[in-house]
Amino acid sequence: MTVADGTSYLGIIEIGDICARMRARSLGLFEQLGRWVFDTPDPSSQRLFAEAAHRHAWHAELWAQRAPVIPAVDLDGPTAGAPAALIPATERIPLYTAALDEFVDELRSIGARVDPVLDPSTVRTVDLVTADLLDLRTRLRLC
Repeated sequence: MTVADGTSYLGIIEIGDICARMRARSLGLFEQLGRWVFDTPDPSSQRLFAEAAHRHAWHAELWAQRAPVIPAVDLDGPTAGAPAALIPATERIPLYTAALDEFVDELRSIGARVDPVLDPSTVRTVDLVTADLLDLRTRLRLC
């Protein structure tokens, strides 16, 4: 079965890989933002980073719950990585904004390839995470 643009719908192995990648990405943002909370001088940015960190942790849980339980899916594999470099406080908002934009673009691409009839769980997960990221993106403009 193909999507309108000629690509195919996602298969179960690909969905598993996507869940693992999105979980890893969410955990990475959770960890990074958690570190920023403690050394960001601006209170409004601190508060937003703290809230965003909690949302990303929840997103990681959503992706883990959505992942198919099959031997071919290693949910923990993509989470290993080097610690992030120290980012100056003045560069955090632009860096996080760019990360959110990239994340939303990828989720939209994934959402376009999900069969809503056969896989409503992935559609719902993509929609929930996308809505949260867009909300955070909007609020970053206020900082």
